[in-house]
Amino acid sequence: MPLHHQVFLVLQDEIAERRYAPGEALPSEDDLAKHFRVSRVTVRAALEKLDALGLIERRQGVGTYVRELPRPKPLTVPLLDLAAQNRQIVRTTRAHVVEYGFTPAPRHVRSHFRAQPDDLFQRAVRIRYLKDRPIMQVTTYIPEAIGRQFGRKEMEGGSLHTILRRLGIAFASGEQVVTAAAADPVVAERLNVAIGAPLLKVVRMHFDGMGRLIQHFELLAPPTTYELRMPLKAY
Repeated sequence: MPLHHQVFLVLQDEIAERRYAPGEALPSEDDLAKHFRVSRVTVRAALEKLDALGLIERRQGVGTYVRELPRPKPLTVPLLDLAAQNRQIVRTTRAHVVEYGFTPAPRHVRSHFRAQPDDLFQRAVRIRYLKDRPIMQVTTYIPEAIGRQFGRKEMEGGSLHTILRRLGIAFASGEQVVTAAAADPVVAERLNVAIGAPLLKVVRMHFDGMGRLIQHFELLAPPTTYELRMPLKAY
């Protein structure tokens, strides 16, 4: 990734997270060049991209200032109810399939399914958009026997949960683990964040009524676009 684009992504994240408040001046080109250890030409190219997106205002002889822009609210979903999470995501976002195929699963996924190294799974990677803004990447693994019953076209824009339900496959129980991850170069480009940016990581395992694992689900999202909320009661 070009250096100027890396600088652009970092500054864009910092503006989105309000590390620089609207109306506040950014550091000078010299200071930014020293901070990022790049040339002024590189910094200038990054600022031009921010300017083109309307995120900053460059005032001749004065400096560069953050524009006052409406900040979209993050998608908020309940932490405890998996069904409610799915309904909220499907209702408010649209999906685009960026990777699809049948492949052996990586070791950590395979271990959950108790599968052999050469067992095939349907693997799909989708980016979900809130309006036109990419807010999350979702990667799913489904056993081949189930995955062969539908294709990429059905998954485009739709809900995998709904597809499986139409096939008579119901989720009877599930387990969810919430941790964090750093954006790798591929995910960073897809979600328009800086390489290494912190991401919320949600891993789910969905089981059918017989206790069989049906789906391994992994969600990656910037905390500025997606949050999980859990109500607390007195005890």
